[in-house]
Amino acid sequence: MNENLYPALVDYVFDYCGRFMNDKENKANWHHFAIEKSGNGTKEGFYNHFKETKHISSDPEVLALLENGFNAFKIKVASRIYNEHKEKLDLNLCPKCFKIARAPQAKQCRFCFHDWH
Repeated sequence: MNENLYPALVDYVFDYCGRFMNDKENKANWHHFAIEKSGNGTKEGFYNHFKETKHISSDPEVLALLENGFNAFKIKVASRIYNEHKEKLDLNLCPKCFKIARAPQAKQCRFCFHDWH
């Protein structure tokens, strides 16, 4: 992980900067979501829906991205996005401590509790 990325920043970049995911990363993210939502295939209706919409992948490259677990995938993707697109990212940083806010529209820091309403 990049030394500048701390867990809250990883979450923010992954959650709000998804447009910078490449095709394989996007498919891996959807695959994970579909498998989780379908209860690892136990919820047949969900599983069949995601299979029909091609959100469940059999692509070895996509599955390899998730082989170390979702959290490792999330850190790897967020680190790549941050390192490659740092200047283009619209990060909502606290004007006082410069740490990331919880969401793009947030106006209070979760770390120092500074309020910039």
